[in-house]
Formats: sequence, structure tokens, C-alpha cells
Amino acid sequence: MKFIKWIAIILGIFTMVGFFLVYLFGPTVGAQFGKPIYLFAPSAERYGKIAIDIIELNGYYANGEQWEKTKEELKNELKNASDYEDTYPVIKKALQAGGGKHSFLITEEKRQALSAEDEMPAITREGDILTIKLPGHADAAANGKQYADTVLQEIKNNMNIKGAIIDLRGNTGGDMGPMITAVSPFLKDGDLVYFDFIDSEWPVKLEDGKSIGGGTQITPDTPAFKLDVPVAVLIDNKTASSGEAVLMAFMGLSNTKTFGQPTAGYASANMTFSLYDGTLINITAAYNKTLDGELFYDNPVPPDVETDSPLEEAMKWLSE
Repeated sequence: MKFIKWIAIILGIFTMVGFFLVYLFGPTVGAQFGKPIYLFAPSAERYGKIAIDIIELNGYYANGEQWEKTKEELKNELKNASDYEDTYPVIKKALQAGGGKHSFLITEEKRQALSAEDEMPAITREGDILTIKLPGHADAAANGKQYADTVLQEIKNNMNIKGAIIDLRGNTGGDMGPMITAVSPFLKDGDLVYFDFIDSEWPVKLEDGKSIGGGTQITPDTPAFKLDVPVAVLIDNKTASSGEAVLMAFMGLSNTKTFGQPTAGYASANMTFSLYDGTLINITAAYNKTLDGELFYDNPVPPDVETDSPLEEAMKWLSE
């Protein structure tokens, strides 16, 4: 009986330790795998501290003495929080300190509103030139396949063109997966661009018409194909984030030229994590790097031809 009693006590201790470890690390470690674990609803203070811990694990700038000082100051500010919304200003400060200007917080309501605003690409043809207006895209799970197939079907129907224009003006970003997949006929298979983390590098690849390693991987209904024609890419000061990533995937290609104005300067990769109430924190964890090794950090990406008439200049270049 004593033996059974001791077994029960040991099992009880292990269970308590297990629950404690899940309570302590479940929200942060679980978030790294897309499945944060909460045993019960966190207090407002703990909610904010969990967000700061996630930022520390992933933020490009969340290291060093300045970050340690800022982190402790922000955690002290959380002591006065009475509900989750009270923590948002503190979390935003932590995001800026640990992730830089591209990092941001978005509530579940705001995310749903942005998803509802997703617009599909617009494709027009003028003579032998196909123009593809590629807007930003927020919700690949909802309509990413439709986004990519809208473009791919039109390219497939116009294989006799002699040039293409990819218009990224006003593309403020979102999920690069559907965007890259949509214009995959004009890109070579293999590495497209790299994510340059603080201590490592990660390639975004194109395989069988699908973007792998960057954004949501989707499988369009249109089978993979290639079209070898000159491509002009149009950009402006609102081309940002994943829009800049698509631009950089084309940079350095022999049959591509960029036109317009310098971009917004958000050529970096964000990681998204969900907090207890569905609020998302988007943390800059890496910067985009071209195949030629160019890094722009928080600076705008310049075009090959800076002009106020990019469409006209692109048409002229393609016609020549």
C-alpha cells in the first residue's frame, strides 16, 4: 500500500509540475507553432506580458541592453491594466521597440474587416501587352486561390502576348503567397527572394507554380506553366510589405525592368501570432533580400526608371 501511495504522490507531483509548465510556457511556446495553450483566461497584466514575451522570442530588434530596459519598463506599465484593451498601447510600444516600424497589432474585428475588403486582380490587354493590376491581399484562406486563378487563367488565355506589366502601385501587402503564385508564369523556379533573420536566412521558393516558404502556400486550379516575355513592374510610394517582396522577386531578372517611384520602405517579413482574445500581433522578424544580395531594411526600394508616368514608360520600353 505504501508503494502505491508513493506512486500516487509522485504522479500527482508530476501532474502539478506539468500543469505549471503549461501555464507558464503554453501561451508563448505554443504560439511559435500556431497553437498557444491557455489553461484559463489570463489577467490583463499577464495577457500583456505574454505578448511582450512573444515579441522577445521573434522580434528582429528584441535583443540587447536597450530592449531589456524597454521590456522591463513596459511590463511595469501593465500593472495598471484592468482589461485587455488597456494593454494595447503598451503592446504597440513593445512591437515598435522589438520589431521596428513594420510591426503592428490588429484586433479580430479589424482583421475581419480587412478580409472583407480584399479585391481581386484586374487584367487588361492592349495590343500585345497584358497589364495585371495586383492589389494587396489579406485573407489567403478565404479567397487566395481565387486571387491566383483570376490572374493565371487570363495569362493562359493570352499566351500570344509579347510583354506584360505587373502593376504593384497601391499594393500595401498582406499575404505574398497568392501574389507570387498569380505571377508565377513570369518567374523562374527555385529561390526568388530571401528572408534575412538576425542569425539565419530563409529562402522563398517557387515550385510547380506555388510559393513555398513565403506566405500561405496555395494550390491553384490552373496547372503550372511558363511564359517567357519581357516584364515591366510598376511601383509607387504605397507599394509596401508583401508588395515589395513581389517586386524584389523580379529584381535582377534579365527581362524585367521597374518603373515609377520608390516604395514605402517596408521590405521586411512579419510573423503573426494570436493572443487569447483573437487579437493578432505582427512582428518583423526578418528583412527581404534579393537574389543579388540587396537588403533595403526600412528604406524605400528604388525603381530602375523613376518617373511620374510609369505606365507610359513601361509601354514604350516593352514596345521597343
